[in-house]
Amino acid sequence: MDKIETDAKHVLNQLGELSSFLASAEVTRDIDRCFEKPIQIMQKTMSFDVSVLYKVTNAVEEALLLKIVQVSDPDHLRKDLYPGRRFQLDLKNPHPRFVNEVKAFQTRKVSCINVPGDGCDIMGFVYLPETFGGGYLFGGDFCGKESRVKDYEASVCEIICNYLSTILIKSQFEELAINDSLTGLFNSRKIKEEAQRICNRFRRKSGTRAAAVLCDIDHFKKINDTWGHLQGDVILREVGDLLKSSMRENFDVAGRYGGEEFLMLFEASDMDTAFSIVERIREKIADHRFTAIDPAGLPDKDRHISITVSMGIAENRAIPEALTREEWISRADRALYRSKETGRNRTTVWAGELEMKSPEDEHHVPDA
Repeated sequence: MDKIETDAKHVLNQLGELSSFLASAEVTRDIDRCFEKPIQIMQKTMSFDVSVLYKVTNAVEEALLLKIVQVSDPDHLRKDLYPGRRFQLDLKNPHPRFVNEVKAFQTRKVSCINVPGDGCDIMGFVYLPETFGGGYLFGGDFCGKESRVKDYEASVCEIICNYLSTILIKSQFEELAINDSLTGLFNSRKIKEEAQRICNRFRRKSGTRAAAVLCDIDHFKKINDTWGHLQGDVILREVGDLLKSSMRENFDVAGRYGGEEFLMLFEASDMDTAFSIVERIREKIADHRFTAIDPAGLPDKDRHISITVSMGIAENRAIPEALTREEWISRADRALYRSKETGRNRTTVWAGELEMKSPEDEHHVPDA
């Protein structure tokens, strides 16, 4: 079958819609959505039978490693392409089916070498700095005998890739502005903003309750002094992962408050609920085998490191009167200090200056 000619005016209109689509705040917060419209343009507007998006996961010596992120193949013509599949391509001698993928990666431009039968006939490179992940490949396959790509189609693909590159870099910079680069949690500024947001809700919803938890890694200075700062970074990163995996979606957030200290915020949680969650997190960290590294910074498979953390919890609620952000975090900090003062590797609940609660006490916490 012959490839359908595409109306140039219609293509330009689609590019205009793509620009507006990618500029919307909703899309920039959800990277996966960025690719929906480009794939639709490739497969429907430009009449390619198949459109595909690869993530460049690595390039080692002469090997290019790709992972398929999204595919549009309504007629199931390319059964070898499906989301999640990983490829290793030879950069020097690629399989004929993947010549455009390799060429686009090497030139950082659109490649449209004719590939009869199976094989993408056009492929563009979506640039991202290596520190942001290394980029994507985006293209399409016309599965007929005549697969030659028109000049304007190559231009459209290049424009789409440039749009995507711009929006992805923008979103990555926005993420860096709110996330701690080492742990992946919110940074100190952002987690404080989240605490303020919760405090502001108390003025509008009288039944709102929340708990703030400060978490400190026990004897962290000794870890740095004994094993070095690279080891300390590994510990911080893995603690961040453990905290992240323990948060309830849509209710809890966590951030690196400073140094080896973390702040967790539990919305819609009374003190007993927050205490139970925090104790599970503390025990999970105490049981975790942290990765040990050798002097060269490589994982040492023959040993591991164990650490503990101390926790302090403070509740905030609208009745009788909500605390300010500073008062709320300060109470959690004083409870944390009591945990460290009384032996570490424990959780203390703020319940008044002269009345702190720890694991050995009853879990019920009287009103402060």
